[in-house]
Amino acid sequence: DSVPMVAITGQVGTALMGTDAFQEVDIFGMTLPIVKHSYVIRATEDIPRIFAEAFALAASGRPGPVLIDLPKDVLQRAIDAPAPLPPATPAAPAMPDASAMATANRLIAEAKAPILYFGGGIAIAGAEEALRVFAARTGMPSVATLKGLGSLAPGTPHYLGMLGMHGTRAANMAIDAADLLVCVGARFDDRATGKLDAFAPRAKVIHIDADPAEINKLRAAEAGLGGDIIAILDALTATPADIAAWTARCDAWNRQSMPRYDAPGAGVYAPALLHDLSVAAGKRAIFTCDVGQHQMWVAQHCVFHRPQAHLTSAGLGAMGYGIPAGIGALFAEPDATVITVTGDGSIMMNIQELATIRRYGLPLKIVLLDNSQLGLVRQWQELFFDENFSEVDLYDNPDFAELAR
Repeated sequence: DSVPMVAITGQVGTALMGTDAFQEVDIFGMTLPIVKHSYVIRATEDIPRIFAEAFALAASGRPGPVLIDLPKDVLQRAIDAPAPLPPATPAAPAMPDASAMATANRLIAEAKAPILYFGGGIAIAGAEEALRVFAARTGMPSVATLKGLGSLAPGTPHYLGMLGMHGTRAANMAIDAADLLVCVGARFDDRATGKLDAFAPRAKVIHIDADPAEINKLRAAEAGLGGDIIAILDALTATPADIAAWTARCDAWNRQSMPRYDAPGAGVYAPALLHDLSVAAGKRAIFTCDVGQHQMWVAQHCVFHRPQAHLTSAGLGAMGYGIPAGIGALFAEPDATVITVTGDGSIMMNIQELATIRRYGLPLKIVLLDNSQLGLVRQWQELFFDENFSEVDLYDNPDFAELAR
């Protein structure tokens, strides 16, 4: 999910490292595959420099985790601390070469059925205004990934919602019929594309990303534009010649697939509940979400008015993310309305954080959708494993409301 994070871990003293000492763990080696960089600080004097480097590295380029491992004796030594070092300034992202930009502008001008396909890279780059201007200038229909939700405001003309496995019919129909994909800050991951070789089979691709390594990794691009997303969008000045029939077709798909919230029957209808809750919460509300059926309902039915108003574990799909993310959101924006939507399976992964919420007096709102099962896993077992259900029934759940009190 490209989240900038610095993990600071404790380690046994340097003289004991490598001896299998009590509580020694090779955290450096264990985390190498999942971090941008790891440090083991062996000299106390290096602490200020390495901390400055680590925070800059975590936030630069494609953001991600950086590890700092601190041995016990390094922490115990006193030094004459210098003034805090200024944060290291990351290098400005480069612009693509002129020929690639020219190719991209030509493809846009020639397109008869273009789609703007954007993801979480928009929020990371702070490029939501550039995206809005580009969408308005070109008139392209647009679709979002799970992490892209909120980067275009609800009601944006020709916005078709989320694409992919749990996306809207309109978004997926448009992708299938498109002759050009302008992919911005997205990476053609399997949750969006499904079977990759059948995804947008007739489309040429312009791929724009702050991380050049993502370009051509999964889908070959006719124009690969790695660098500053804002500057690239601003420099793509071409517009399609005539796409009125195409936008009308996409808008018709959109009207035909709008959700209904008047489902009959007793009990709570979760999509209606979540939609109405997001409207009532207001435009500045932040929703954090766990993983399961409720995650997809939030994405499909809540209304998000700004980037990162929807925080969820999209790339990894880690149950238990919602409550810690809600706590973090409140520390970042203490005056915001923060709502965590979770399920009876996910909440059990980090239910101890209710104590943290109480300790700090945090006004976190938790909406727990309790259906006494691991709903999404059960659904997959029903669809793909001949209803051979295994370890998905949670009929003996605790009384969650009583625990919260």
